Amino acid sequence: MNNGSAFRAFTDEAGQFLAGLKVVDYYAEPLPSAVDERIHAIVARFMTGTAVERTAFQDSLAPEQRSLFGIYGHRAATLAARQNKRDWLLSGLVGAVIANYIIPPKRNVEVSLAVFYHCAQKIGEPTTTLFAEAAYYAQPELANKLTAFGQRTDFNLKHFGWQEQKTPEGVRYKFSW
Repeated sequence: MNNGSAFRAFTDEAGQFLAGLKVVDYYAEPLPSAVDERIHAIVARFMTGTAVERTAFQDSLAPEQRSLFGIYGHRAATLAARQNKRDWLLSGLVGAVIANYIIPPKRNVEVSLAVFYHCAQKIGEPTTTLFAEAAYYAQPELANKLTAFGQRTDFNLKHFGWQEQKTPEGVRYKFSW
């Protein structure tokens, strides 16, 4: 099977897996979960595709499936902060790229990006590097937003409506607007 066929098979398999998930159920799962691991693997495979393959993958997703990547992104960022692991943070940010492939008219993407910026600072990862790397996988409008956000010097998590909370399991992030 050539790479194009393999990526199409991956896209179909990922779509079948995602079709069986509901956002509300995934959001309520313990952290980490088997679903986190599976979506982490999907994002890793997505990142190996060509630009054409990545576009085809994103075009194949229903809005509900893209929403799962948004939930995954913040769960992965939380895991990155708890475990001090860049891999989870980049994977989560690329998950946010997938979730925001089509940006709804009233969505403020910066609000969702704030958690990634904060977690990058927390684990000592340069935000400019992390966001530029994720921008490589994004459509042009979002790539520009990612690059600009990663270069911010006036960042404050609370200004974007987020709170970091300490729990027995580790930190978690709660949106409070």
